[in-house]
This record gives sequence, C-alpha cells and structure tokens, in this order.
Amino acid sequence: MKLEERDGSKSKFMRTTRKNTFSLACLMLWSCLTAQAQRAADVVKWSGEATCASADSCSVKLSAAIQEGWHIYALSQPTGGPIPLKISTPASSAFALASPIAEAKTVQKHFEPNFKMDTLYYLKSANFDLELKRTGPAEGDTLSVDARFQACSDRLCLPPYTAHISAGIKRK
Repeated sequence: MKLEERDGSKSKFMRTTRKNTFSLACLMLWSCLTAQAQRAADVVKWSGEATCASADSCSVKLSAAIQEGWHIYALSQPTGGPIPLKISTPASSAFALASPIAEAKTVQKHFEPNFKMDTLYYLKSANFDLELKRTGPAEGDTLSVDARFQACSDRLCLPPYTAHISAGIKRK
C-alpha cells in the first residue's frame, strides 16, 4: 500500500508541476508579445480634412501624428533603402490625385548605416496638401485617401502598412 500511495502522490505532483510549468510558459510568452507588439496604426495616427470648391475638384489636408521615438520615411526617400511614404486614392474612389504631392516641410535627413545611405524621414508629424480631381460619380460626405508607410524606431522597423484615411468634406 505504501508503494501505491507514493506512486499516486508522485503522479499528482507531476501533473501539478506540468500545469504550473505550462501556465508559466504561457504567461511569459504573453508578456513578451504584449511588451514588444507594436502596430503601425498605433505608432502613426492619420487624419484628413477635405474642402471641395466644386463638384470636380477637392483639396485634402492630410496629417500624420507620429509617436515619440518613431519616424516614417519621406515621400522623396530614394530607392534602395527603406520603404518611402506613398499617398494615393483607392482604385474605387471617385477622385484621383490632380498633381504631385509636395514634400512635407518637416523632412529630416540622416545617414543610416544599416542601409548605407542617407535616409529622409519625418519625426513627430508630417502634413500634406493634396489636390484631387473627380474621375467618376461621387457619393457621400467623405473622401478616401491611402497612405502606405514604414514606421521605424532606433531599435526596429515595422512591416509596411497602408492606412485608409477618411476625410470629411466641407463644401465651399
């Protein structure tokens, strides 16, 4: 009987130890993932405001608020390095860009040893003025604009992300 009791308590001890080890491993994994998890949508907040002077043309003021410690690469970032910012209208939009977008005044230049080249980027914020022309039937009180960008800190770069921005229309 003593042998059975000892084997039974040893088995119970092993089950408890396995449960505790598994629980601890799950807790550690969850802690690591939540501590390191950053999403581009959380790092850069986009907003837009549209003003339409006529049914055929609109202006959009597009703004990016960039979290402290992060940057996004500029519209004019040369090829061969990080992913540059690209601003466009969705294919399904009734509007298209009427002219090239001017570079934001807040662009900064920095030699990046990882890319072995000068990089152009924005810190804290970036503002853009877009001119749009109507290319199809327009509906609703908003215009859609897409901003594809790569956000990086001094430790890591997030995968490129496309933000879909809805700009409310003010009519003149």
